[in-house]
Amino acid sequence: YMKVQKIDIGNNQYRYLLLDSEFNVIEPVKRYLKFLDNTDRAESTLKNYAYHLKTYFEYLNEIGLSYDEISSEGNNPIEILGNFVSWLENPTIINEKISYLSPPESKRSNQTINLIMTPVLGFYEFLARGNELPELDVYKKQRMNPQFKSFLHELIPNSNLIRKNILHRKTEQKEVQAITRDQYNQLLEHCYMIRDKALIAVLFEGGLRLSEALGLFIEDIEPFNNKIKVQPRENLENGAKVKNKAKGELYVPPYVMKYITDYIVEELVDVDTNFLFVNLRGKNKGKPMQSITVQKLFNRLSRKIGFNVHPHMCRHGHGTELAESGWDLVEIKDRLRHTNVQSTTVYTHLLDEHKKKKINELHEKKGILNESK
Repeated sequence: YMKVQKIDIGNNQYRYLLLDSEFNVIEPVKRYLKFLDNTDRAESTLKNYAYHLKTYFEYLNEIGLSYDEISSEGNNPIEILGNFVSWLENPTIINEKISYLSPPESKRSNQTINLIMTPVLGFYEFLARGNELPELDVYKKQRMNPQFKSFLHELIPNSNLIRKNILHRKTEQKEVQAITRDQYNQLLEHCYMIRDKALIAVLFEGGLRLSEALGLFIEDIEPFNNKIKVQPRENLENGAKVKNKAKGELYVPPYVMKYITDYIVEELVDVDTNFLFVNLRGKNKGKPMQSITVQKLFNRLSRKIGFNVHPHMCRHGHGTELAESGWDLVEIKDRLRHTNVQSTTVYTHLLDEHKKKKINELHEKKGILNESK
């Protein structure tokens, strides 16, 4: 059996290696994961990619091929990868001697299959760009939805085309898990400490990711401008990171800044730290908060308010309000600091609902005018 080995690199940070059945490191996977690490991929991404590649290498073992043989003479890489996709859906399909009266249920959803294929194809692209293996012809270009075009898209060749792999399976877009403003207010009402109100307010009104909020320093706060600076920093004690090093400046409502300043003056005043959000009790008092601590806070608040909520739902709540207020995808992308506008498309249906509402309002207005004639 293959194994994913977890490596402790200090500061509560971990990296991952893929080992074969004899516990030898699979070098090309190691180099690929190292490349991803160097390009500042999140630790959770590195972990997931290691496990997804483990699944792929186990499949290769079952069919008797090594990773570098799928393009060799007599082999069709598209066919092999296509069979892998089918195997992910139904692992028994590899045994052609077995027939079924009724097809077995799918082991994995299309969404999960797509997630697994991303690092597999990325692994081969990494090797191809290093001239180690031939490039796989698995991508096609398709036209981007016109509403996703940037302001200067006409000046960039093929700017309205996006690359998509031909093995990608269709998935239904999941509804965004977001809290409403009323639910957000309920969370605030059940916070005992100003720190917790300040943290939740930053997540909801600023749209920050949890790791970004936990990486804030006191110096990142500009009270008189109601501004928060998001600064990428390396090797923080609590492992907090800014995703994709997406630095930025966010303006928040004055009441959020008041939460922050009250917290600093009343609860943080005697703590010697650069971090904004720290533990205020227990053996870890004064140390920066970690995500597990915040998740426990949200678990307690969920029990009090009667519905389950996790930190990222605050960020989605912010994005939802922006969409419902009429912001377009590019504006929301910039506010949330997404690297690619495709990440912002989860709010597309909300934009459509906003457009429908506005056109209905226009039709109602026209109807009233017509009746008055």
